[in-house]
Amino acid sequence: MSAQRPLRRAQLISTYGVGAMVDFPHDESLMTAGLDAWPLANAPCPPDLRVVEERLQRRLAVDHFRRPPDWRDADRGVSNPGLSVPFVRFPRWHYCPRCGAMKHIPLFGAARYRCLGGPDSRCRNLPDRRRPFLIPVRFVAACEDGHIQDFPFLEWVHGGPMSGNDHHLTFRAGRRSASLAGIWIRCSCGKRRSMQGAFGGLGGLESVGVRCGAGRPWLGEDPSGSCQRSLRVLQRGASNVHFPVTFSSIYLPLAGDVDEPIRAILDDPILWNQLSDGLEDGRIMPVRAQLIASWRRVDPQHLLEAAQRKVDGAGVAATAMSEVEYRRQEYLAIKSGLGGRGTELVVDWRDAGEYAIEAQSVLAGVGLIRKLRETRVLAGFTRLLPGSPDQPVTANRIQPISRPGIAWLPAITVNGEGIFLEFRTDALEHWVAKEPVKKRAAQLARAYNRTRVDRGLQETEVTARLIVLHTFAHLLIRQLSFDCGYGGAALRERIYESEAGPDGSMQGILIYTASGDSEGTMGGLVRQGEAGRLENTIAEAIRNSAWCSSDPVCIESDGQGTDSANLAACHCCALVSETSCEFGNRLLDRGLVVGTLGEPSIAFRPSWPSRDE
Repeated sequence: MSAQRPLRRAQLISTYGVGAMVDFPHDESLMTAGLDAWPLANAPCPPDLRVVEERLQRRLAVDHFRRPPDWRDADRGVSNPGLSVPFVRFPRWHYCPRCGAMKHIPLFGAARYRCLGGPDSRCRNLPDRRRPFLIPVRFVAACEDGHIQDFPFLEWVHGGPMSGNDHHLTFRAGRRSASLAGIWIRCSCGKRRSMQGAFGGLGGLESVGVRCGAGRPWLGEDPSGSCQRSLRVLQRGASNVHFPVTFSSIYLPLAGDVDEPIRAILDDPILWNQLSDGLEDGRIMPVRAQLIASWRRVDPQHLLEAAQRKVDGAGVAATAMSEVEYRRQEYLAIKSGLGGRGTELVVDWRDAGEYAIEAQSVLAGVGLIRKLRETRVLAGFTRLLPGSPDQPVTANRIQPISRPGIAWLPAITVNGEGIFLEFRTDALEHWVAKEPVKKRAAQLARAYNRTRVDRGLQETEVTARLIVLHTFAHLLIRQLSFDCGYGGAALRERIYESEAGPDGSMQGILIYTASGDSEGTMGGLVRQGEAGRLENTIAEAIRNSAWCSSDPVCIESDGQGTDSANLAACHCCALVSETSCEFGNRLLDRGLVVGTLGEPSIAFRPSWPSRDE
């Protein structure tokens, strides 16, 4: 579509990604089109749009990632001017706000449609320029497999399948009632019916003989009838119309004996694109390495060897399909201090002995991450029910965002800083061995997995270690937002937890800036992780969580929050912005951090000194 509507890049990876409906000003509802319709979809990626993240590329089996194009005016002398993300018009049923005449408009086209008027329309005799623009209806129908189609107004009014072009519908709303009973659909044949009963859950439209037709408007595909699942009627702005399936990754620089100037070349997206383009049988071309080496004044042979190791994947561990093993690479890299000046990961590791004695009782070390780069990728989406981080991208319910043949996915990068806390294994193992702790964690695990089973997902292991680390991260985010001045959604968590694996267990949390400019942030978060400051931050976080303004209701809760997947955790004490939480504000219980009124012994915390002491 040629007309321009503003949208941020980050929104195209999450809220308004491919397959999502976007409400624009002037009563326009558009759906983000598939990647095969994006500009330069099948052309070589421009260097300024290319995102390098080899680990995630291998995991998702794609050639590369691309930033969504940003609009650039041609008269400013920039590269690739005029690029924009295409949309389609959905829902296709529109109506006139003046006379109510309905029209089923085309999926494609930038022009807005004016009312043409029905047989008895008040707009019929108006001049063209005075006829109102049509606005989209707010009802759509979707199935659990992610297909979506227009609400079947013709079938709904007539009580069954209808065909022909001699039926003209009229949409009337809010004249007698603000509920669905006040919305009436009338046909020129005399039939009429209100929308009452349309939201009857799964199978509600089967009463008029309508089932899912496998519609995929974001790919330009009309319903074909190949699905036949039950449809659920939704409002187009409902939160369950689109759930993005995203993957994130912390960039790990090339490991091994590599000099900093060569690392800087390999971590530069533009230089790496020049090096890795045009491989010959999977090998870096020596002439490319020679040219870049002479320009950056490094040894060409060392550059060629290091670049080849990066292509072969020798600089990082082998492809890890599970989320646990994928994160273990990051966990070990942060602990080892991988990276350095000139790379996208700068870690200053501090031993727990540098901190107060109370911190040493539970912390094994602290990583002050002065620079990191997170890559967030959109790989698909679901409807009606959200996906899961451990659900493969090829799962049936996850809809593709392009037709076959597209070897890339949209992504954005976020530069920032963070604090990494590694907890002592012996302290956690001693704590989880307590029977009251096991019992309380099992109660929360049952509630969480009950919802997963209802949604058709497999049960997952929920341990007391995961719950306490996750809750601890939330308490720390809330306190750091006060201590550092960050907004509530500016900080983000990343949980590293697993039982013993080939490289040992994982028990760590990373709190990092979720948004920043190309140079990262100003260092305030890292400064708060220094010895003498971190202890006070944790002390205040624990002290503030000991009592909630909703107590005793909150601390004695048997299940609250989304899907009742929290125990002692509410908006007053432990919840954060959902964009900051990896689990959608689920699996939280401050009772396991500070203890409960009936079981104070289940608390996992040292005697942190407070600022008042």
